[in-house]
Amino acid sequence: MAIAIILVLLFLYVGSETVQKGTLSLLFPNEEQLTHSRKTILQMTGAHLAITLAATTLSALVGTLLGVLVTRRSGEDFQQLVLKLNAFVQTFPPSAVIILAFPVLGFGWQPALLAMFLYSLFPVLGNTVVGFNSVSREVKDAAKGMGMTGMQLLWLAELPQAMPMIITGIRHSYILNLGTAAIAAVIGGEGLGTIIISGLTLRNSALVLSGTIVISLLAFLGEQLFQLSARTQEW
Repeated sequence: MAIAIILVLLFLYVGSETVQKGTLSLLFPNEEQLTHSRKTILQMTGAHLAITLAATTLSALVGTLLGVLVTRRSGEDFQQLVLKLNAFVQTFPPSAVIILAFPVLGFGWQPALLAMFLYSLFPVLGNTVVGFNSVSREVKDAAKGMGMTGMQLLWLAELPQAMPMIITGIRHSYILNLGTAAIAAVIGGEGLGTIIISGLTLRNSALVLSGTIVISLLAFLGEQLFQLSARTQEW
């Protein structure tokens, strides 16, 4: 029910300039400019969601794979290094990562995507390691006693036990990327950061709020979908 309500609100606001102007004019009756002069909120939302989902998908795939590798016997020597690196990277704010990425990677959505992927990789990686390490010895011994191979042990015994932690890491990665994508607009990442930055530059609170409304709805929608996924795992 909550997902349906959020989707309706999101589609109404993003798809209708009339709804946007009507909402913002009630909150800011003295503001003349209520929409962006060059791009529609729909275009910016599409770009924002595209780069967010791309970075999250990459971090989910690579982070989970690396997490599996360092929890195997052949890669466990690197596990402590990965966990320490994860803790270190998380001390950097997203804005610092984007700003530091610009001189090295350049301007455009590709450098923004790469910076977001590298930063959001670590929540998935860290949670994957914790998830696999939390699998009880009894489960592993029982699986081996049934004659499972190493791959069967991974897929049928360990992965289902570790999945809740992995999903939590992916959820953190999505929320992180959703916010970072707004900052990434300063290096050409496009997205809803475009209207927010324009609003800050013009001292136009309506524009800032317009972008913030959509990002908030996308965050709530993602949170609801991840909660639904978590409940499905429990079933």
